Amino acid sequence: MNRVLLLIIVFTLSACAIQSPQTSISTTADWQAYQLRVSQLNDWRLSGKLGFRGPDNGGSASVNWQQRQEKFQLQLTGPFGAGSATLSGNQQNAEMLYQDKIYRQTPQKLATQLTGVPLPVNALSWWARGLPSPNQKTASSIATSPEGYASSFEQAGWQLSFSRYSETGAGSLPGKIVGTHQSSDDRRYSFKLVISDWSFAK
Repeated sequence: MNRVLLLIIVFTLSACAIQSPQTSISTTADWQAYQLRVSQLNDWRLSGKLGFRGPDNGGSASVNWQQRQEKFQLQLTGPFGAGSATLSGNQQNAEMLYQDKIYRQTPQKLATQLTGVPLPVNALSWWARGLPSPNQKTASSIATSPEGYASSFEQAGWQLSFSRYSETGAGSLPGKIVGTHQSSDDRRYSFKLVISDWSFAK
């Protein structure tokens, strides 16, 4: 009887492992090829809409983002008092032009100051392309589509989902990225980036 019970437990655990593939990192050839191809896209521009929400506020803005290697310029137009804000800089340092004033800090702190949401700008430049950021702790719970694209993963405390992949001048890239984050004090934040256009340096 004990042996039968042991076999039941073993098969039950095996079935659970088989039915939860999203808890392990995908190593499929298609996903590896996607990462290799897209990680080499370092000079690009995207435009679209960014929605964001925190415990105390929320809003949306039109986005124009230009990335050249590690340098970026991010223009947000819409919900802010003066109508627009421009962030520019690199991974460590950035400045923000907002209401005719210039603010200097890290990219994330400036984005948090502007939106009320702790948006990790450096990571978002990778997430926008459907990739985990190499500048953050290793992503977990990576799930991929049959085509080898990321459909979801967790990184830097954010749960991310990717959809609406479409062909661009540099192959397929996501058109919608949704992120949710719950802070250590149980405050919930979210963002949604909908990309309408991609362009790439030749």
